[in-house]
Formats: sequence, structure tokens, C-alpha cells
Amino acid sequence: MTKRKLVPRLRFISAMCAGLLAVLCAGAAAPAAQLSPLLFSDSASTRAIALESVTLRAEPFPLTSSVNFNLNDTRTRITLFCMNLDLLTGEGANALTADAEDAAHNHYPMNVEYAGQVPPILSYPDGNITTDFRGIYMVVLRLNDAMTSNLGDVLVRLNLHGMSSNRVRVGIGVVGGGPADDPGAVPTPAPTNPPSPVTPLTLAQYQAQFTDPSFPSDQDRRRFLEQAAWGVSDAELARVQSMGYANWINDQFTQAPLFAASQSNYPTPDNYPTDAATGCPAGAGQAACFRDHYSMYPLQIQMIQNGVTRQDQLRQRVAFALHQLIPVSGFDLNNQPAWVGPYLQVMDRDAFGNFRQVLMDVTLNAGMGEYLNMRGNSVNGGNPNENYAREIMQLFSVGVDLLNQDGTPILDSLGNRTPTYTQADITNFARVFTGWDLSPNKIWTGDGVTPVPNYTDPMVLNGNRNRYDIGQKTLLNGLVLPACTNCTNLANSQAYKNNELNLAIDNLFNHQNTGPYVCKALIHNLVSSNPSPAYVGRCAAAFANNGSSVRGDMKAVVSEILLDPEARGDLKTAPDYGHLREPVLLALNLLRTFNATTDGNLSTNGTREGLLIDMGQNPFNPPTVFSYYPADFGLPGTNLIGPEYGLLDTSTSYKRANFVNTLMMTSNISVNTGQDRPSGTQVNYSSFQNILTGGGTPQNLVDALDTAMMHTTMSSAMKTNIVTAITSITNVNLTTQAQQRTQTAIYLIATSSQYQVAR
Repeated sequence: MTKRKLVPRLRFISAMCAGLLAVLCAGAAAPAAQLSPLLFSDSASTRAIALESVTLRAEPFPLTSSVNFNLNDTRTRITLFCMNLDLLTGEGANALTADAEDAAHNHYPMNVEYAGQVPPILSYPDGNITTDFRGIYMVVLRLNDAMTSNLGDVLVRLNLHGMSSNRVRVGIGVVGGGPADDPGAVPTPAPTNPPSPVTPLTLAQYQAQFTDPSFPSDQDRRRFLEQAAWGVSDAELARVQSMGYANWINDQFTQAPLFAASQSNYPTPDNYPTDAATGCPAGAGQAACFRDHYSMYPLQIQMIQNGVTRQDQLRQRVAFALHQLIPVSGFDLNNQPAWVGPYLQVMDRDAFGNFRQVLMDVTLNAGMGEYLNMRGNSVNGGNPNENYAREIMQLFSVGVDLLNQDGTPILDSLGNRTPTYTQADITNFARVFTGWDLSPNKIWTGDGVTPVPNYTDPMVLNGNRNRYDIGQKTLLNGLVLPACTNCTNLANSQAYKNNELNLAIDNLFNHQNTGPYVCKALIHNLVSSNPSPAYVGRCAAAFANNGSSVRGDMKAVVSEILLDPEARGDLKTAPDYGHLREPVLLALNLLRTFNATTDGNLSTNGTREGLLIDMGQNPFNPPTVFSYYPADFGLPGTNLIGPEYGLLDTSTSYKRANFVNTLMMTSNISVNTGQDRPSGTQVNYSSFQNILTGGGTPQNLVDALDTAMMHTTMSSAMKTNIVTAITSITNVNLTTQAQQRTQTAIYLIATSSQYQVAR
């Protein structure tokens, strides 16, 4: 009975679409193949082929529908028609985003509620297909609540896998007015003959292509290295080209695993006395002693050196992303690198391990214990310190709102978000995190006598079991940890607390939120600030199961993030795609692109990392537990988030340009012998300058820089302006002229918004 009711309905929809296309497509020439979704318009303008989704009436569309299926939501839904939706198997509405722009240039996000193929016309009752429309798609959008009646024309666009469609005109309330058509916009009628349906690839089939080194283009290889490494170097680009993405990633996974602290990207600094005057007594070497033992300088210069020279680029990017997700700050750790270094080693070691191990290791890390007050936490009459308990939930694992597996919030019947945890959960986790303290003191190597706090080794349970909370606790999802019944001695008490900690970490690790929450954070850092729910969902699926029934496998998560269709491709045109290069990423991208040599200190005035600090980022000294910038920082006037924009203001924008000027217009950060810059920093752009000295034109130079710096995505207007600017530089000395033109071209590109937003 269900089938007999369904088939006539499909026949009606097919007949409606067939009639619509027959009227509007007659005589239209089939458009060339598109890389982006193509929304249909009528044959004489950019006015959309659109219907009210319930009544099937044409525009103008009222804000409130006359027929509703949801009494709590009467907003009108409209249906648009398109082609070139290159969906994966199982992908639907949550892979797409949509927005509209009105005459005042206000932008309105529009929820995509349905996306699917137009059904074929069937010959009932035998079910044979008589006309196949499955190459054409219908997309249902919900009008935004902020839209007003009689808004007039808006320009509507779809985005899929980072690619935006053309924009078509839709009348809201009335027809007419609205913004001007986009430059170069033309009518896009549906083809006379419906395109043939395309069998969608599965995710596995899509990613299998990347085992072939010849599959990706040079453009996408460069984009890949901007996401998977600290930037594009000639040597790494050649390796990716010879190996292919999948093999390169696997090679990064298997390179000398950094399981021993001595093999980490960060050495284990000597533990120094907490009192700096004791550790660095007055004398000729005091300033250098303070620099090396009571500042982040040794770790900061190591990071820059690693980023420029070391081959384990993917490990470094993922470890830094984990540092931003689960931060520790030297500001709050007595500015001692010995207290921060072992924490960085945790991020290095666990970057390609299991996320459960990340949570466990960082929980027992002495630096984290000091930073968020778990070190020395005691039952305190039932009121232990709640700092770490709050942050491990709010920021490090499950987040504040319950999530669907695609990262979207779970809403209650009134449309409100649902909290992940309560104050009672914070209190109970705080009770779990009691009894832990630093491992036994070490002896300062400076005099062989003075005891110093041990921030090298993981924390251990304190010998005073009266500090342990051994009562019953209820954690997330109602998990009950029973009270200890045999904690009559230290050994039993410590066994109970160790087991309790493992159960608590399991409770967080196995929570439904952890996969999508962690995936979203890593995608933000590596690829794009506003991933589609479908992208987050595919990553969360890899977190839940790596293909061998293992949860939390970071290798599976990282591979999915980098090989997803939303990450890959020559060009991304969706306006919500990409992320601002934070200062560390901006600096290292430029250093790698121009084959720099460096001692790691990107400063010109002895302040150590001064240029990075000027740009708003002080490595390993994030100002708050929310890291260097808020993960949910919203872009004004939009519904988008742009975390790194939390560092951007008038002052830091100027300092970004100043950094590029220092690096490129002088070609170096000079040596300060015996001080903080023993060898300085030098970039090498000679291969680009040689284009000009070898007889090439300014256009040739800018084209080459477009390829090297922007993977051939520079707009034609920007390219024309730069060519004009550098052509105006003339000098009797042709070598000097070539140098100045090259420096200026690099400066203009590196300070542009098109470069500083990585796409």
C-alpha cells in the first residue's frame, strides 16, 4: 500500500518538473561542464527557477507559508533546481550551505533542508523509466528568520565541498529591486536534454584516487601542503608529487615515531629552581640565563627551526593544533621552559596515537596540573578545586552543548540547545581529580644540591590518602562510580583512584560529543573555519571507527580531514571557506616558500619572537585557557566564525605588513652575535628574481609567484595591479631593478587578503 501511494506522488513531482523544464529549457544550449553547482534561471535573466516547496507556487515568496507541516515553524520553504551537485554516496542536505544577499548587502544564511535528484518519470504500473531527470537536483531552502516582508529580490547561492554556485535572483515578498547581478553573470537555463545521472562515489572510492601520485594537480598539491605542513617547500612538494597524498601521509605516520621524550621535537629542559634569582644569580651571564631558563625562548626558537627544517611536518601541525585545543601557557608556569617542554612532548608523542591517550597524558602532565590546579587537588571537605574538571569538559573533549554526529547542536522542542553537562558533573569530575601531585623532586644540576619541582615526569598520587575523594560519583550519561569499599590502606586507595581516573577518562572519550567536537577543532586549524556538517560527520565517523573498530585513532581522523572532498581540489570559491593564517602559520609559510635559513628567533629588537608577538601571537604563552583566540569568534555582520580573526585589529594588521616588510624588503632578520639571534633569518627569492634578470617580464614574475604562493588563485584584478606597480619601478642598474620588483611583488602578495586567508 505504501508503494502504491508513493509512486503516484513521484510521478506527480516528475511530471511537474518535466513540464517546468519543457517550458523553460526549450531551445537552450547545454552549458559547458562546471566544477561548481549550477543553479537554473530563466532563459533571459538570472531570475531563479524556484517554487514554494509546499504549494508549488512561483515567486514572490511570502515569509510565512500558507500550508505548514510544523506548527512551531511556519517559515516558507522554497525549492531551487540545479545540476553539477557532485555529492558522495549518502550525502544530502547537510553537505550544502546556502546564503542570500539583499539590496543593502545584508547576508542571510539559509538552512538547506533537502537535496536530491529529481525523480524520473515512470511508466506506471510496469515502473520503466520513460524520461530520466536524475541528473537534475532539487534543493529546498528555509527562508531566514531575519528576512523582512517585501524585502524584494535577493541573490541566492549554494555551496558544496568549498565550491560556490552562480547566484540567482529570488523575490521575497515582492519581485524587483535587490542587489545588482554579479559581474559577468549570465542566464543559466536548464539544458534542453536533462544531463545523465552520475553514479556518486563512496568516500572510500573518492579517497582511493589519492594513492595515485598523478591524480592531484600542482595547484592542489600546494594547497595540501598548506594544510598538512607548515607551508610549501620545493623539497616537500617534490616528495608529495612523487609519492601521492595517501603515501605521503602514511610516510609521515611512520617516520621515527616520537615515543621517547629524547626524540621529541622539543628537548627536555633542565629543571631550575622556582626562584629565578637562585637559578640565575647576578653576574655577567644572568640575562642569558633568564632567557634560556625563565622564558619560552628555547621552545619558541625550536618551534620555528622545526617548522622550517624538519621533515615530520604533519606531526608538527597536528601537535600544534592539539596544543591550541588543550593549551598550557608559560605565562602561568613561572615562565619556565622546563615546566612547558614535557607538555609539548605529550602533544608530539600523541599526535598520531589515540585521543584517549591524549586525554590521559595531558591530565597527568605536571605542567597541566600546575596550569589548571589539579596538582595538589584535595577533597577539601567535599569542595575540591573544579578548574581542570570544568575545562576538560568545556574545552578539551565534549564541549558545552550536546551535538549530533555532524557537529550540529541537538535542539529541544523549543529550539534551544541542550547543555552537555551540569554543575553537578563538574563537581563530580573534580572529586575524581583529587589526590594527584608532582612526582618526587629532582636535584638541580646547577649545584647538585638544591631540590627543584619535578615537571618532567607525570603526576602521581600523593602519599596522604586523606586527600583522596573516595565517595560515589555520577559522571556524564549517568555513569556511576561506586564508592571505595576497601580503601583502608594506601595501596588500596591508590588502586581505587587509578581505576577511577581511567573510568572518568573513558567517560569523556566515549561520549557522543567527543568525535565531532575534536574533529571540528582540528578542521578549523588545518583546513577551514566553517566546515559543512557533512565534513564534520565524516571525520566523526573516522573518530568512532578507524575501519578496524578502533575509536579515537588520530591517524584515521587526520587522514579523513586531509583527504575529504571538502579539503581537496584546485580551487575553493565558497565565501565561507578557508581560514586566516594565524601569525605562526603566516611566518612559517613565507619562510618555507622562500627557502629560508633561520636560528628561530623572528625578532629585530631583542624581545625574542617580537614580530610574532607584535602580530598578536606569543608561542606557548596563550593568554587564556581559551588559547590564543576564541574558537567561536564570530565575524561581524555574518553567521560565520573566524577564530584567528580574534587576533586581528588595526594594530596587528599593520604589524603583519611590517613583518612581511622586514622579512622581504631587507631579505633578512639580521644577526645579533652572541645574543638572541646567533645566525639571523634569511629568505632566498633568487629563483624568482632570475626570471627578470633572465629576460622575463613582470607578468612572468607575478605568474610564478601566483603559483608558488597562491596555487594559481590570484584574481585577475590583483594580478594586473601588481604587474602595473612593479613595472613602474625603474632603475639604471637592472639587477637592482629586478631585486626591487621581486621584493615588491612578494610584499604586495603576502600582505593581501587573498594570501592571508588560506583557501
